[in-house]
This record gives sequence, C-alpha cells and structure tokens, in this order.
Amino acid sequence: MGQSMVEHAFADPALLAVQISRRLPLGARMLMGGVLESASAALPSVAALGAVMAGDMLNARRLVGEVLEAGRPSRLAGEIAILLNRTDLVGDTAPARTRARAAWSRGDLEGALQILRDACLNGDGYALLLRSELDLLRTGRRLPLAAGLSLPDRSSTNAKPAPFEGLRVLHVVTNSLPHTQSGYTLRTHRILRALTDAGVRSMALTRTGYPVMVGKVGAAREDSVDGINYRRTLPLFLARTPEQRLLQQVHEALAVVREFRPDIIHTTTDYRNALVGQAVARATGLPWILEARGLMEKTWVASQFSESARAEAKRSQRARLIAAREGELARSADAVVTLSRTMAGEFVARGVEPGAITIIPNGVDAELLERHLSPAEARRSVALDRSDAFVVGAVSALVDYEGFDTLLRAAAEIVHGRCGRPELWEKLVVVLAGDGTAAPGLSSLARSLGISDRVVLPGRVPRRSARDWVQALDAVVVPRRDVEVARFVTPQKPVEALALGRPVIISDLPALRETITAEDGTSCGIVVPPDDHVALAGAIARLHDDPGMTVGLVEAGRCLAAERTWPSLVRRYSDAYARAMTRRDERRTG
Repeated sequence: MGQSMVEHAFADPALLAVQISRRLPLGARMLMGGVLESASAALPSVAALGAVMAGDMLNARRLVGEVLEAGRPSRLAGEIAILLNRTDLVGDTAPARTRARAAWSRGDLEGALQILRDACLNGDGYALLLRSELDLLRTGRRLPLAAGLSLPDRSSTNAKPAPFEGLRVLHVVTNSLPHTQSGYTLRTHRILRALTDAGVRSMALTRTGYPVMVGKVGAAREDSVDGINYRRTLPLFLARTPEQRLLQQVHEALAVVREFRPDIIHTTTDYRNALVGQAVARATGLPWILEARGLMEKTWVASQFSESARAEAKRSQRARLIAAREGELARSADAVVTLSRTMAGEFVARGVEPGAITIIPNGVDAELLERHLSPAEARRSVALDRSDAFVVGAVSALVDYEGFDTLLRAAAEIVHGRCGRPELWEKLVVVLAGDGTAAPGLSSLARSLGISDRVVLPGRVPRRSARDWVQALDAVVVPRRDVEVARFVTPQKPVEALALGRPVIISDLPALRETITAEDGTSCGIVVPPDDHVALAGAIARLHDDPGMTVGLVEAGRCLAAERTWPSLVRRYSDAYARAMTRRDERRTG
C-alpha cells in the first residue's frame, strides 16, 4: 500500500488527492473542496484542486487557465489541467514529466516518451513505466514467460473437452466483490453464481496488487462471497512496470492452475487480462476465451473534455493501438463472448470470425422477478421520505457519459412549469443513488437549476439495498450521452429495472435499444433522443399522466426479463466453452 501511494504521489499528485477525497461522503468532499477553493487569491493551484473536489469544473478550469496562461510555473496546476482533460493548457514551460503526462493523456504515446528523452529522463522511473505500457500495446507482443517459472505439467490438465457440468474454469478479472461494487463486478459475480448452480466449478483471480492498491490494506489473499472464491495476486513487492506486474499475475495464475486444475481460462475486458490469459494458455495448453464487456478506447475517448478533444482522442495513437490490440487478442482467443449484437459487429469488423462469437447479454437474478414492492414500500425500506412524490432516477455510477445532467435539466423543465401537468410540477423528485466523478457537479447543477430540494444524492448504496432503491423509483432513466462507448456497450441497469417491475426511459442509442427489445422486436421501454432534456421531460410527463402506459410497460418488461435470467443465459457459456475446446484441439492437430 505504501509503495502504491508513493507511486501515485509521484506520478499524479492531483489525481491522488481527488481519489482520497472520493472516499469521503459527498457532503464532506464538497465541504473540503470549498475550503480549498476559497484560497484562490493566495494559492490558485490549490483552489483549482478544491474546485475539482467540489465539482465546480468551470471555476477549476478558469483558475488553472489563469495560472498556466500567465506562464507561472506550477506542477500542481499542470497536473490538474491534465486531470480536467485540458492538456492544451500545459505549455512548454511546464516540467518535462508534466508535459509527458499531458502528451500521454491526449493519446500521443511516442510523443510523451520523446519529451522525456529530450529532457535526459529516458532512464527515469516514469519513462520506464510508459515504455512498458507502450510495449504491451505493440502488435504481436506476448508476455515473456519468466526464466525459472515453474510451469504445470500439461499432462496434469484435462486434455479432452468435458461436458458443461463438472467443468472447472479459472476466471481472470480486473476487480471484484466485496471490495468493488460496479456493473463489471456484479456481472462477474452473477455469472459465477449461475455457473456454480449449473455444476461448473469456478475460481476468479484479480489483477496484481488489487485490492491493496485501492486502499484495502488488510485484504486477504482470498475472499469468499456467496460461496464464490476470489483469489488475489498480492506479491510481497509490487513490480515496477505494467508488464512485470502482469507476469506476477501469470505466476499466480499458474499456481492456481496447479491447485485448481481448470479445464479452461476465461478472461474478461480489457487487453491486459487477455494477455495474462493468453500467456497461461500458452504455458499450459489450456483453451482460453475472451469476454469483451466494453471497448476500452471508446470509454477513454468519451472521458475527454470537449467534442474537439474527443475527436482528437479518437484519431490518437492510443485509441488506434488499443483497438488494434484488443482486436488481435480477440482473434487469437479460442472463443469470444460479447454483450450485444452491436459489440459483436464491432469485433467482426476487427477481424474476428462471426462463428467464434457468442452473445450473452446482461441478465438478472431470477429472484428479482418475484420482488413486487410498491414504490411506497421500497421508500420506507431505504428511508426515503418522499411517499407522495413521483420519483425518477437511477442506481448507477455517476460519470459524465451517463448523461444525468440531462435528467436534471429535464426535471427543471418540469418543476418550473414548462412541461407536464401542475400536479407533476409539485410531485417530481430525482434520485441518483451512486457515486463517481460527476457527483459533485450534479449537486452543483441541481443548485444552479433551482431544484436542489428535488434532487436526492444518497451516495453509494449497499449492494443488498440497491434493488430497493430501484423499486423506490416510479421510473428508471438511462439518459446516456451520444458518445461511441454508449452506442456500443450495454449497461445492466435497464434489464434489472424491467425485472423489478419499473418502466424504463432510455436514450435512443443502438446498445441501449437492445437492452429493452425482446426477441420478437417488441420494445419494453420509452426511447428519447440522447442529450435532449426537453424530449426527456416530455417522456416523464407522459408516463406520469398515463397509468395505463406504466402497466403495459411493466408487463412487457417482466416478460423480457424472464427470458434473460442468469440461469437461462449462462447455458450459452457451454457453447462458448465447447467452441474454445474444439478450436484448441484443431490448433493442436492442424
């Protein structure tokens, strides 16, 4: 943990400070940020950091701009500019490491290394880290198996395809419950539980240093959650470079192979996990599959500050290399799993054979279909004192591309009497349960729109009460922005809301439409143009005014969700596993 903190403090002090602040409740975080922000006259760089913590991004950009455009040397101001994706503010007078970080952040990977070489910092620890990151993205690069690494005897692993029941699967994942609660970790856990119920034995291995690197200092080497075992890669000393850390994970994975004797390696997003799976498969002869749950470069592009910055990021070396690398690794896997037809089409465009791809959308626990709490009952359960309100919102990570600012603007349109009936003006409340980088900004926006008394931000909620928070809503809204990542990657929120008997309003984007469309083409939700708060306000008003619409949507939604329970979906993994084993055997004999 200490080593990790030192590395972060050296590489990105601004981000480290913000990450520490994010562990505080939203109110305390904004209070701390406000205190720092008030120091603007004497310490404008510190004030800018405070503005970031408080969610006042406009003021943060103004303060940083004033410092850097005046030519005043400030590493902290440069780092905050990078954090704000305003790398254009980092000028030639900034320290070399800051300029290198700015270049790397906008996707100019070779340029970042050239800056360090020009400053005679080629042997610097940061340069070593960047070179390793870049090497991992090189086409054809494989993880070298370390000298002296003790490999399992291939004859000790199952050489023949086994039936689905009785299989053993090693899952290589980034993070997991109980230390991280996200759509990624919840999907992982639900898949592993459903596989277990179907007779498959599973073990999951997380990335090197996790969860100590996210602040869980006393973490055990293994956690058991609902009977699912999560193994940690926690070496005594954390390797210096990304490649060396992946090799530490390979070493741990091979130890698990010797103990657990899996039949197949199942890796999930992103390319780093795929590299580990590929190396373990190469060392053991086991087949491996890649489950692509996202498109890493599109998520990164979506995080950029402006449309012009996103366009630049999309053309960057970083975006090109990541897309090419993930396409290459998907082609080399014995089988590929994706979440949607949209994502499958993207991987076909990257050269993956259509027959190698299995589509397994986000699913739901069957027990959700049996939960019939009314909004009033659910609100009592979560102590939400809004019994007579018409409540809309979501349980979600609060990040920019989710588009919850559009929801707040739609709410303001209604509350201020510009849309809907007068009774809705009085009754509307927005609940956004979750946390993330956009949380402070959403709180500030609610105040500026004059609706802060109508917006509830309870922060991150416990996993077991998240379903009650969903059922406390009269409608679940998924107003994602029209950015590439939202067009391709399907969230878990809509289908869970449908299972819980809540109508869903979504942005009209390809991946989102798939989440509410039944096999026969029937739509089970309301679709509105993305980034259009007036249209969203109108949809909320229609739903409020027409109880019959709600009844119809709820019935159709539960029918769709019944087709997507994990016990039914998980059987599709048998096809993917069988395909991987067959392809492995074909490669051996080919």
